[in-house]
Amino acid sequence: MDVLTDDHEREQVVRKWWHDNWLSLAVGIVIAVGGMVGYRYYQDYKLSNAEEYAYKLSSIQTKLVLQPTEGKEEAKAFIAEHKDIYGSLLSLDVAQLLCAEGKYEEALDSASFAAENGGKLVAPNAVLVKAHILTQDKKYDEAVKALNDLSQSAYAIEKNELLGDIYLQQGNKDAAHDAYAKALAECEAQKISINPILQMKADSLIKEGDTAAFERAQKLEEQIAASATSIKK
Repeated sequence: MDVLTDDHEREQVVRKWWHDNWLSLAVGIVIAVGGMVGYRYYQDYKLSNAEEYAYKLSSIQTKLVLQPTEGKEEAKAFIAEHKDIYGSLLSLDVAQLLCAEGKYEEALDSASFAAENGGKLVAPNAVLVKAHILTQDKKYDEAVKALNDLSQSAYAIEKNELLGDIYLQQGNKDAAHDAYAKALAECEAQKISINPILQMKADSLIKEGDTAAFERAQKLEEQIAASATSIKK
């Protein structure tokens, strides 16, 4: 599984969460009309800024794809002004681009910025990105250390799959087998579909007594479908 692609999907979820929750703050007890008007003005101001930043973020991300050289310059300026979730999300996109160019140290700096400034929503994702970059740079021990420090259960699937990839590149097939097995088990525990790439990785290292990953994936899909049906009822 390409971790950066998966991480990008997570970023889309984070951005949506951030936008949807700007209006979720409790109003509390309004003591005076003036206070109520002031509060509403403040909320409108915050919402307006959030939408502006999100729009700017999206436009720069598009430019990074279509015009990477110009996009990186705009991204650099935006990130310098936004040591927050917006700058952090963009810094992960920049890290992906730099990693693809083989500029691993610069990519790590971008990922570190996200880890330091993205808060609890982005920091775990940034750790995965850093581990991926370190793996690309063949710094396997550092990558494993970074992943072992990632304790959030929401990222257990990606963490263990990447650990499996690292161990496999190191030639440690037993450790890779065990890491992929943990990723499969996490998918089952969290009722998340097992992606085909993980299935192939796990089945390439299958041992006697193992249930094939593709069979486990089929069974899990049946369970997910059954759960969805019961919820509709």
